[in-house]
Amino acid sequence: MYCDLKQLIKQEGNFNPSDSIIENFLEAMEEIHLKPKERLIDYDRVNTDIFCLKEGIIRIFHIEEYREITFGFATPGTIILSPHSYYVNSPAFLIAENCKTTATVLRMSKSTFDSMLREYPEFSQWMFNLAMGQLYTCEHKLCLINGSAKDRYLSVLKNRPEIIEAVPGKILASYLGVTPQYLCNLKSELTNNIDKEK
Repeated sequence: MYCDLKQLIKQEGNFNPSDSIIENFLEAMEEIHLKPKERLIDYDRVNTDIFCLKEGIIRIFHIEEYREITFGFATPGTIILSPHSYYVNSPAFLIAENCKTTATVLRMSKSTFDSMLREYPEFSQWMFNLAMGQLYTCEHKLCLINGSAKDRYLSVLKNRPEIIEAVPGKILASYLGVTPQYLCNLKSELTNNIDKEK
């Protein structure tokens, strides 16, 4: 049932959990569906649940002075939670919102998750590895999404092509730190350069 998802989950970090641990994790979750633009985690609301994305793409962002700043994207196999809510029971700061198409998400309560952490040392090790991976990703993003706007766009195109296809230009622009018009012009410039090379 979860064969493909298990493989995607294994690619999320450099710790290789056993199939039985992944199966225990997935079987303890309930499946929910999100419509386009529906929020999984909303700003200023406590949400201590743990989620695993099964299908779709979820955008992670925050609002700064009435602007949406996209932090990143979750793809199938990604585990999502609000650190503020889970760790200190505070309202979420980062928002997790579904992108263009319906998303399928698996949900687990904090109490079930904490029970698994206590019961299975391998599960605890796996989750610790994923947490370290998140810290690494934050730093790695600074390396990947760096340089000029063109460099940043080309980096996303090379390293995360599924993001380019799945999210609207306005959201991609907020992720790259440019205006939608600038991104449109940049895409046109790159397309024209490719056409000239043919």
